[in-house]
Amino acid sequence: MVHPIFFIHECIRDQLQRFGAKGILALKTFHAKCDNQRCMDINTWREFLRFSGLRLNPEELAVLMRTHATAGKEFQFGAFMECVRGTLNNYRDKLVKAAWKKLDMDNVGYVTRDCLKETYNLIAQPMVMVQQQTQEEAIVEWLNGSFALIQKVTLFDFTEYYLLLGASIPDDVDFELLFIKAWKIRGDGYNVDKALNNVKTQVYKNRNRIREFFRDYDPLRHRLIIDEQFAAALDNSKLIISKQEMKAIIDNYRMNDDPMRRTCWTAFCDEIDTVYTLKELEKTPLRNVLPIPNLEGLKPQRFLEATVYLEPKKEAALQVLLKRIRKELYDRRIYLRGSFDDYAVPKLCVGIVGHVTYTQFAQALSSYVMIRIEPEEIELLCEKYDDLKNKTVNFLAFTTDIDPPP
Repeated sequence: MVHPIFFIHECIRDQLQRFGAKGILALKTFHAKCDNQRCMDINTWREFLRFSGLRLNPEELAVLMRTHATAGKEFQFGAFMECVRGTLNNYRDKLVKAAWKKLDMDNVGYVTRDCLKETYNLIAQPMVMVQQQTQEEAIVEWLNGSFALIQKVTLFDFTEYYLLLGASIPDDVDFELLFIKAWKIRGDGYNVDKALNNVKTQVYKNRNRIREFFRDYDPLRHRLIIDEQFAAALDNSKLIISKQEMKAIIDNYRMNDDPMRRTCWTAFCDEIDTVYTLKELEKTPLRNVLPIPNLEGLKPQRFLEATVYLEPKKEAALQVLLKRIRKELYDRRIYLRGSFDDYAVPKLCVGIVGHVTYTQFAQALSSYVMIRIEPEEIELLCEKYDDLKNKTVNFLAFTTDIDPPP
């Protein structure tokens, strides 16, 4: 019985996915042997079949030759692969290029396997999170399914791997989840490390033990809870987290192979608890534990930097506003930071270094400096510089962005 051509394409795709690193190596090797039209001669095509180990019966081979061979002399390898694994839409192509840019930061055109190992987000892999696999076992398994046989991985190899893998993933949300968990790349461009650093900073300052707030939602200790329970546990712990940060954290620790798409709360808590100590330190006592975690929110110069990240549209509008204020004050030769000194006296201060209330911030800009600024612009500035999420504005960070350097 001769199968339809689309069924033969699916069989070839399934075989290449099972071959893993061997399949990617075959595609890399024989893509280099194609001409500018992405075609190869028939002998090279037969060599590809032998090299890759694809199993096709004579009838299936005959169907492929009738479909993709030109007069029995050339095989249209490019068109054949597009039928096998499809193409990337704009959204998926953006994710792949963003991940590659993170890997190839020096723009040399390739990355080594060591670079892949260092960048790959091992702690967010499902089997590692539930402690059924070590990080070393997880990276070996992933490389065996991808680039273990390639010394220098190029953008073509990287794209071909995700083309082959994504052919079995119809939903773009599921495809994005692969990049979130592997490379910490999101479609909205937000970096989950910023959200984790925010949580770690608050936990360290307040000496919270957030693990206790999750236990009640997992009485059987399956390590997994649904999104609503995860959000409720963080809310009960009194941590101040934005919706964007919450979603980024949940997606990072989501079990993408779980039918209910639950989140592994134990892996999240293990990561947060590193601000106090390292897990299983008794087994490896020679590891160095920093007395103070290396977090942005704990640096001595933290009050001079804005640590709140807005969505792209708001951030763009904010930069335009800051540029206008900066130019106006420069033209008038006004140094902005001194305008907030009156609010730093004991009677008026809020008790936090470098912070004033929303009302005091608006008064300083309108009454002292006399800048014409709209209410919605004040709200935008307050949202950007409210780094403590307590209705106060970090005027030190704001004036650092406005005033010229000394």
